[in-house]
Amino acid sequence: MDIDKLLEQFSKRAQEALGGRLKHVVLYGSAATGEFDPGRSDINLLVLVDGLGFEVLQDARPLLQWWVGQGYSWPLLLSVDEFLASADVFPMEVTDIFAAHRDVYGVFTLEAPKIDAALHRAQLEHELRSKLLRLRQKAIALLDQPKELLRLMENALPTFLLLLRHLLLLGGHKPGFARRENLKLAEEKLGLEVAPFATVLDTRQGHVSPKTVDSVQLFQSYLAQVQAMVQLADRL
Repeated sequence: MDIDKLLEQFSKRAQEALGGRLKHVVLYGSAATGEFDPGRSDINLLVLVDGLGFEVLQDARPLLQWWVGQGYSWPLLLSVDEFLASADVFPMEVTDIFAAHRDVYGVFTLEAPKIDAALHRAQLEHELRSKLLRLRQKAIALLDQPKELLRLMENALPTFLLLLRHLLLLGGHKPGFARRENLKLAEEKLGLEVAPFATVLDTRQGHVSPKTVDSVQLFQSYLAQVQAMVQLADRL
């Protein structure tokens, strides 16, 4: 997969579909931070337009359906004003997009809105608790299926590592986006035992064979550290 060619196609189609209403197309997430795992990671796009009425939805529909047909998640389609106003309810996403992005169309020169730390912390705890509940629910059915249990941990890991980055941010520790560096920082500054996360990252990236891993035992440690992250967020 050539991401550059794919993004070039999206930009061309977006201009054709939306014309002068199109203001920015921005790549964000792992493909913009250098943590992209081919075959595992998604390609995340933010499409900003000048006003978002029904006509824009109609005109954007073929473009977005084409993109989803390539196997990727729906792009975020927002007006510029909506995006900036959403910082109080989506502080994590807005923070990360401003911190690490790549221009696909236009030059993203918007001024980053001020992020309320209390709202940021509340979203972080909500996301952690929600993802912990989902992890437990899915794991119950897989405790006798080691391969699927490991895959569950692998698939959930990018989200938990992103939440870990925000736990570090709110703690004043200035993390970047490099996952392994953030794991080291979390061990040093937060006292987390990050070995289970590191092991799952190794299996996800093909550095360690799944056959060498006791998935059930690994899950116990992995779950314990997610629960520790929830407790840390609660105390911030």
